[in-house]
Amino acid sequence: MTTPNFYQHIHHTLRQQAEQVLLVWPGTGGIEVRYTGRDLAGRIGAYQQLLRAQGVRAAQPVLLALPVGAELICGLLAVMSLGAVPVLPPAGTTARGLLALARRSGIRAALVPLAAAGRLGWLTRLLGLRLLGAPAAEAAAEPLSAPAVPAELPALVSHSSGSTGRAKAIRRSHAVLSAQHAVLKAVFPPWAGQRDFPLFPNILLHNLSVGARTVLPDVPWGQLADFDPARVVQQLRTAGVETLTGNVFYFRRLLTYLRQHPTALPAVRAVGVGGSPVPENLLQGLQECLPQAAVYGIYGSSEAEPIAVRRFDAARPADPRQGYCVGPVVAGLECQLQGDGHSLELPDGRRVVVGEITVRGAHVAAPAGQWLRTGDFGYFDAAGCLWLTGRLGNEAIRGGVMHYQVEHVLQQLPGVERAAARPTDPGFAVYVQGDISPAAAAEVLDAQFPPGLCQPIRRREHLPVDSRHLSKILYAQLR
Repeated sequence: MTTPNFYQHIHHTLRQQAEQVLLVWPGTGGIEVRYTGRDLAGRIGAYQQLLRAQGVRAAQPVLLALPVGAELICGLLAVMSLGAVPVLPPAGTTARGLLALARRSGIRAALVPLAAAGRLGWLTRLLGLRLLGAPAAEAAAEPLSAPAVPAELPALVSHSSGSTGRAKAIRRSHAVLSAQHAVLKAVFPPWAGQRDFPLFPNILLHNLSVGARTVLPDVPWGQLADFDPARVVQQLRTAGVETLTGNVFYFRRLLTYLRQHPTALPAVRAVGVGGSPVPENLLQGLQECLPQAAVYGIYGSSEAEPIAVRRFDAARPADPRQGYCVGPVVAGLECQLQGDGHSLELPDGRRVVVGEITVRGAHVAAPAGQWLRTGDFGYFDAAGCLWLTGRLGNEAIRGGVMHYQVEHVLQQLPGVERAAARPTDPGFAVYVQGDISPAAAAEVLDAQFPPGLCQPIRRREHLPVDSRHLSKILYAQLR
């Protein structure tokens, strides 16, 4: 059985909006580079010519080792359009890591900058990897439309953040990408002329499919910890950004800046925060700084994005003691809790059955009909909203409590930057990063949970987090 190539959605947009700016990428010295539909189509066509001339075949994996930028996007789309499989390496992968990935995955060709192909081609050929140098900057060609592809052929291979071990490959078929595109349109309906500001470029494929203009934040890709919130806020103002998405670390830094330097951003209509459990006070703070905007917490996994979406309601805030409320599961997705019937006790005395969250559906990157285990634990409340309470490997219940509940309570406290809790035989060992004393943290925890459950409490200069989102705690590295 065949299915349309996902690239066809984008091919249609590029033809219909040839003269409209679809992509704005920050350049050196604060000078942005704008790309119209015609610009992008020409570069995709040039990459198609290169790949065809080099004998790249349908279903062949091609490693994308281009710098983050418009060229990476055009190269990716060209590979996809030919029915080959673009492979994005894990964030921050070294040259040695790229070679290891190629060997491990049976990859025999890689798209690289033209200079690198000339300089290193002889070496990589000895290792069985052919480097395909990007076409010259001025090259352009009319892009070809894409043929139908086998329904389960991967359209894109990316990698997880590696927060629970080595980053794993995520294979999204053309059918899965198309289904994800449909879900995103239903949950967050686009509009003509929309100006979106996504932290990570992967949302670009969806934006190009709906014809939205994507403005990329001026942040150091691969070094998110070094981004300057003042530059990002200036972009939001000058570009008239209407929608923006990002992770907890990113929005915390932006929120701190906006509180210190109040800035009117009247064009902003919606904000989405995801990538890790989203603290309630972060959603509240963003709503206070952007009162005209809808503020959403978005829950998903690398293989299923999104799973649940919740709009923050200041009149009905969620209780952190109960975990992280992520809202109802999106339409079209099945969700079940897998477990052995263990339960949590909520503050009002109610008990709720908790289990590992599993999902299946058209936009889930898993074998057809199979349940995807997310590695997250939680429960459903009486209103059908999903709550997160723990992470695989750290999910033990102590005193009717799971570790996310402890962490979420701590994250509401002034001065707390990050918090983590690990189950021990009697309760939880707690770790806190930020300007708060263990005694102050203990007082709050003893008031919310059975006294003595959360001890010892250790203050740390830095808690270990994943390299992509800088928001997911690496529990195995806690000391």
